[in-house]
Amino acid sequence: MSDKKKVLVLDDQRSMQNILKFALKSAFEVTVVGKADDTIHAVKSTSFDFILLDITLDDDRTDGIGVAQELEQSGYNTPMAFLSSMTEASLSDDQKERAQNLRNLKFYQTKPIAPNELIVKIQNFTS
Repeated sequence: MSDKKKVLVLDDQRSMQNILKFALKSAFEVTVVGKADDTIHAVKSTSFDFILLDITLDDDRTDGIGVAQELEQSGYNTPMAFLSSMTEASLSDDQKERAQNLRNLKFYQTKPIAPNELIVKIQNFTS
Protein backbone atom coordinates (compact mmCIF):
# COMPACT_ATOMS: atom_id res chain seq x y z
CA MET A 1 0.00 0.00 0.00
CA SER A 2 1.29 3.44 -0.94
CA ASP A 3 2.08 5.97 1.76
CA LYS A 4 1.92 8.80 -0.76
CA LYS A 5 -0.59 11.56 -0.11
CA LYS A 6 -3.64 11.48 -2.38
CA VAL A 7 -4.20 14.38 -4.76
CA LEU A 8 -7.31 14.89 -6.87
CA VAL A 9 -6.90 16.94 -10.04
CA LEU A 10 -9.79 18.46 -12.01
CA ASP A 11 -8.94 19.67 -15.51
CA ASP A 12 -11.15 19.47 -18.58
CA GLN A 13 -8.26 19.34 -21.07
CA ARG A 14 -6.94 15.82 -21.69
CA SER A 15 -3.42 17.09 -22.47
CA MET A 16 -3.26 19.00 -19.17
CA GLN A 17 -4.61 15.97 -17.31
CA ASN A 18 -1.72 13.91 -18.69
CA ILE A 19 0.86 16.60 -17.88
CA LEU A 20 -0.37 16.98 -14.31
CA LYS A 21 -0.56 13.25 -13.68
CA PHE A 22 2.98 12.78 -15.00
CA ALA A 23 4.31 15.82 -13.11
CA LEU A 24 2.80 14.87 -9.75
CA LYS A 25 2.96 11.05 -9.71
CA SER A 26 6.50 10.92 -8.32
CA ALA A 27 5.35 12.60 -5.11
CA PHE A 28 1.64 11.80 -4.85
CA GLU A 29 -1.01 9.23 -5.63
CA VAL A 30 -2.87 11.17 -8.33
CA THR A 31 -6.48 10.83 -9.45
CA VAL A 32 -7.47 12.91 -12.48
CA VAL A 33 -11.03 13.84 -13.48
CA GLY A 34 -12.41 16.04 -16.22
CA LYS A 35 -15.85 17.18 -15.03
CA ALA A 36 -17.33 18.94 -12.01
CA ASP A 37 -19.63 16.04 -11.12
CA ASP A 38 -16.74 13.56 -11.37
CA THR A 39 -14.88 15.67 -8.80
CA ILE A 40 -17.82 15.67 -6.38
CA HIS A 41 -18.28 11.90 -6.80
CA ALA A 42 -14.54 11.21 -6.29
CA VAL A 43 -14.43 13.26 -3.08
CA LYS A 44 -17.49 11.45 -1.73
CA SER A 45 -15.95 8.04 -2.40
CA THR A 46 -12.27 8.62 -1.54
CA SER A 47 -10.43 10.65 1.05
CA PHE A 48 -8.01 13.07 -0.63
CA ASP A 49 -5.26 15.08 1.03
CA PHE A 50 -5.35 17.87 -1.55
CA ILE A 51 -7.53 18.98 -4.48
CA LEU A 52 -6.25 20.89 -7.49
CA LEU A 53 -9.00 22.56 -9.53
CA ASP A 54 -8.91 24.14 -12.97
CA ILE A 55 -11.08 27.26 -12.92
CA THR A 56 -12.30 27.24 -16.51
CA LEU A 57 -14.27 24.10 -17.35
CA ASP A 58 -15.58 24.21 -20.91
CA ASP A 59 -19.03 22.70 -21.47
CA ASP A 60 -19.57 21.94 -17.78
CA ARG A 61 -22.34 22.97 -15.40
CA THR A 62 -20.03 25.10 -13.26
CA ASP A 63 -16.43 26.22 -12.97
CA GLY A 64 -13.69 25.16 -10.56
CA ILE A 65 -14.73 27.85 -8.09
CA GLY A 66 -18.25 26.42 -8.09
CA VAL A 67 -16.84 22.94 -7.40
CA ALA A 68 -14.84 24.30 -4.46
CA GLN A 69 -17.93 26.05 -3.11
CA GLU A 70 -20.00 22.86 -3.38
CA LEU A 71 -17.34 20.84 -1.55
CA GLU A 72 -17.09 23.35 1.28
CA GLN A 73 -20.88 23.64 1.57
CA SER A 74 -21.01 19.83 1.87
CA GLY A 75 -18.62 19.96 4.80
CA TYR A 76 -15.38 18.87 3.13
CA ASN A 77 -12.31 20.59 4.57
CA THR A 78 -9.71 19.30 2.15
CA PRO A 79 -7.07 21.90 1.20
CA MET A 80 -7.51 23.11 -2.37
CA ALA A 81 -5.75 25.22 -4.97
CA PHE A 82 -6.74 26.67 -8.29
CA LEU A 83 -4.77 25.97 -11.44
CA SER A 84 -5.57 28.21 -14.37
CA SER A 85 -4.21 29.68 -17.56
CA MET A 86 -5.72 32.98 -16.38
CA THR A 87 -3.88 35.13 -13.89
CA GLU A 88 -5.68 35.96 -10.66
CA ALA A 89 -5.95 39.57 -11.79
CA SER A 90 -7.76 38.54 -14.98
CA LEU A 91 -10.58 36.75 -13.15
CA SER A 92 -13.99 38.41 -13.37
CA ASP A 93 -15.20 40.37 -10.35
CA ASP A 94 -17.73 37.60 -9.69
CA GLN A 95 -15.03 34.91 -9.77
CA LYS A 96 -12.77 36.93 -7.45
CA GLU A 97 -15.60 37.45 -4.97
CA ARG A 98 -16.59 33.78 -5.00
CA ALA A 99 -12.96 32.63 -4.62
CA GLN A 100 -12.10 34.98 -1.75
CA ASN A 101 -14.78 33.41 0.44
CA LEU A 102 -13.30 29.90 0.19
CA ARG A 103 -11.78 28.88 3.52
CA ASN A 104 -9.90 25.85 2.14
CA LEU A 105 -8.24 27.66 -0.77
CA LYS A 106 -4.48 27.59 -0.18
CA PHE A 107 -2.95 29.03 -3.34
CA TYR A 108 -3.49 29.99 -6.96
CA GLN A 109 -1.17 28.53 -9.61
CA THR A 110 -1.00 29.70 -13.20
CA LYS A 111 -0.25 27.43 -16.14
CA PRO A 112 2.19 26.40 -17.43
CA ILE A 113 3.37 24.70 -14.29
CA ALA A 114 6.83 24.17 -12.90
CA PRO A 115 6.38 20.59 -11.60
CA ASN A 116 8.83 20.75 -8.69
CA GLU A 117 7.43 24.09 -7.52
CA LEU A 118 3.87 22.75 -7.65
CA ILE A 119 4.87 19.62 -5.72
CA VAL A 120 6.48 21.71 -2.96
CA LYS A 121 3.43 23.97 -2.72
CA ILE A 122 1.10 20.98 -2.35
CA GLN A 123 3.43 19.27 0.15
CA ASN A 124 3.26 22.37 2.34
CA PHE A 125 -0.40 21.58 2.96
CA THR A 126 -0.28 17.76 3.08
CA SER A 127 2.55 17.12 5.55
